Amino acid sequence: MIDLAAKNWRSMARRSRYSRAVIGRYPTPVQFLAGASTSRTELWVKRDDLTSDIYGGNKVRKLEHILETARARGARRVVTFGTAGSHQALATTVHARRAGFEVAAILTPQPRSEYAVGNLRAGLALGLRAIAAPSLAAVPLVLARVVRRGDFIVEPGGSSVTGTLGYVDAAFELDEQVRSGALPRPDAIVVPLGSGGTASGLLAGIVALGLETNVIGVRIVGPALMGKGRVLWLAVRALRRRGLPIELGALAKKLKIERGYLGRGYGYPTGEGDRATETAAREGLCLDATYTAKTFAAALDLVERAVFRRILYWHTLSSAPLAQALAQPLESTPELPLELESLFTSK
Repeated sequence: MIDLAAKNWRSMARRSRYSRAVIGRYPTPVQFLAGASTSRTELWVKRDDLTSDIYGGNKVRKLEHILETARARGARRVVTFGTAGSHQALATTVHARRAGFEVAAILTPQPRSEYAVGNLRAGLALGLRAIAAPSLAAVPLVLARVVRRGDFIVEPGGSSVTGTLGYVDAAFELDEQVRSGALPRPDAIVVPLGSGGTASGLLAGIVALGLETNVIGVRIVGPALMGKGRVLWLAVRALRRRGLPIELGALAKKLKIERGYLGRGYGYPTGEGDRATETAAREGLCLDATYTAKTFAAALDLVERAVFRRILYWHTLSSAPLAQALAQPLESTPELPLELESLFTSK
């Protein structure tokens, strides 16, 4: 039954492939990382940093579906959530503003870094209305105070069921690249596990297609914020939305969560991540300390331990310079107001 559903889904997706692409450019390329591979394990990368020349990364695939839904509902403003230097807030600002929406984001504290501060400054320069919340617990109260008629609410990380569909599509895209010979079929896909939508969508698509590939989510937030249950819940809901069979046992079997790379917590760099960043740079990849450095470190360890024959690291960080979106140097954007500056905590 699942094979028939996958065949029907392939046929449907082939007829309408990339019809939703109003923001991004697909398929994103794949690349063999010769310098990071060994004689026993090949390491490949899926370059979702290149989903957009203006601002790429994994949020773009989610926003394809999110903004389409917001427009269909007649929304005037998109409201999202994140930490102070949130990629979600910046990506939503870049692409939703270009699509004609106002954008607001409720932001919570995170460790200070030049990178995170730059993200927030860029968002403000592009028209983001940033609203400070002193803690995660305070977010519902802040939302109740600022929400207004005509708002479309977007979950943290864009990881609603609607956003997750973007990575169900991505699993199909990868399957076609394998079938075309662009890369061998990976035994494992390694992705960051933050808000969960990327891992959940890939998992749902892989199981629906009947592929022999594991999804390894590298935890970059504490277990209280994201766990296996939430990933499976999103995957099940995405499959249901697409009308595909739900095989909970297969979903659970294919999902692995890697817990050993978080370090002190979200936003804090790690020694493994720093070393992974140096290795990635030699392969032409730029990493950030919060998400991709920890994830790539896990991928490198899997290569070293030869756990799988072929590993695909899914690169989720935008590689487009912020100046591309800003049309000006970041240094020329205004300094942060005190209320937002206070969201950045010392390391």
